[in-house]
Amino acid sequence: MVQIFFTCIIVLLTGCFSFSKEKKEAQSQVLRINIGDDPQSLDPRRARALKDITLLRHLFEGLTRKNPQGRVEFALAKDMQVSEEGTRYRFTLMKSYWSNKDLLTAHDFAYAWHKVLDPAFPSDIAYQMYLIKNAQAVKEGKMPSSELGIRVLSDYELEIELEHPAPYFLELLSFPLFFPVHRKLDAENPNWGWQDSGYICNGPFTLANWEQRNLIRLHKNPLYWDSSSVSLSEIIAYMLSEETELRLFEKQEIDWAGSPLSTLPIEALGSLKKSAYFMDKEFLGTYLVRIQTQKPPFNNRSVRRCFALAVNREDIVSHITQGNQMVATGLVPTGLGLQDNPYFLDADLKSAKDLVAKDLPKITLLYRADEKNHVLAQGLQQQWMKSLGVLVELEAVEAKIYFDRVSKGDYQLATGSWIADFEDPMNFLEVFKYKKGGSNNTGWEDAHYIQLLNSANKTVNSKQRTLLLKQAEQVLMDNMPMIPIYYYRMLYLNRNVRQVALSSTGGIDFKWAKVDRK
Repeated sequence: MVQIFFTCIIVLLTGCFSFSKEKKEAQSQVLRINIGDDPQSLDPRRARALKDITLLRHLFEGLTRKNPQGRVEFALAKDMQVSEEGTRYRFTLMKSYWSNKDLLTAHDFAYAWHKVLDPAFPSDIAYQMYLIKNAQAVKEGKMPSSELGIRVLSDYELEIELEHPAPYFLELLSFPLFFPVHRKLDAENPNWGWQDSGYICNGPFTLANWEQRNLIRLHKNPLYWDSSSVSLSEIIAYMLSEETELRLFEKQEIDWAGSPLSTLPIEALGSLKKSAYFMDKEFLGTYLVRIQTQKPPFNNRSVRRCFALAVNREDIVSHITQGNQMVATGLVPTGLGLQDNPYFLDADLKSAKDLVAKDLPKITLLYRADEKNHVLAQGLQQQWMKSLGVLVELEAVEAKIYFDRVSKGDYQLATGSWIADFEDPMNFLEVFKYKKGGSNNTGWEDAHYIQLLNSANKTVNSKQRTLLLKQAEQVLMDNMPMIPIYYYRMLYLNRNVRQVALSSTGGIDFKWAKVDRK
């Protein structure tokens, strides 16, 4: 009896110890990050900002996904056949589930893509689907959706026909725009992307709650097809200022600070560079100033070039940003191998003064209200005043107002950026292909530029394609509908997060991540 009693005690204590250890390990696998502010939407068909895209990569899964080594691999696709000419893809899907236990099928992909290309559906990034056969004509209402190059062959077979071969197509399929959408949810509640109640997804995590202007909490999805690869039990995405983020990192209350989801305070970079936790990495992105080309004075190409040539980029990266950024003398980052020589000289003040116009109207520079943009806007303002004698007024607005005004063309000059979705120069150049393109927002369009990009899309010769893209970028820089300022670097602090998939496009994936708490 006594022996049995002590045996039971030992079993109970061992069980308690095991439970306590498992509970502690589960608690340790909570990742705490900062996204700055609320996402515009958690509907993958509307995602434009990098933080929105990042959250959606954790909430959804597409046909493909980038692995920790940066290579594209199958996700929901388990097999693929490609035609000899490289324009027809047939995918076989694995069996998988939505977070509400509904089966996910090829119909969910086709539904989502058809919806994006519906002329009545607002999406700033629909142009990224124009690679699909007849997609642009359908979006513009010139063809019925039945002509789209998207065919569901069975519940688990999907065929996609392209306008032309694209070496980056499989990478593009890993982008949120190409994720599936739960058809019933979308039909019953078109606004589901702005609320956590009833949210249905299929990725490594689910949306537990969304507290506006405070935090977003993601929980591990037990129904995810590859849940055994997910170590994190929870991701808490706070909405903090840069200063608060840094303070909490120093107090070990968040695990990652800075790029690609937020920005380290400029004034702190000098000391942070000495930290063992400080890291930097190539970032395929360009900080730029968009120009409204449809209204005076910037409907004049000479005036646009005047303002571009008057910018001293070297001074900006050396004394303002101070983060190892590179001077941008073209739209496409040099890391993509397109630019042999600068398309224009940095701080070419003589040429700028030769082009300066007289009797300019009041000019205003619009920017998002945050520290980094404010300091940069002030720097540009001072340079234009010093070089051209032109006083540019500054206007800071909240993110939602900023995006709304830029998308409507309600500005003269507006700071902004373009971050690569995939590692190809075309991803930058196509932004400015059509004036009605969702992210162009400058009102500029050029027939020769369009012809060069179309020719590059049709050629299968890689050297010829590169030459055509170089010529296209030259046309863009000659016309200057936007002013490139610098190429980004990712600057961040990481104390204890391992196995993070961080790509040069700014994609950060915590699917495989682990937090080492000490």
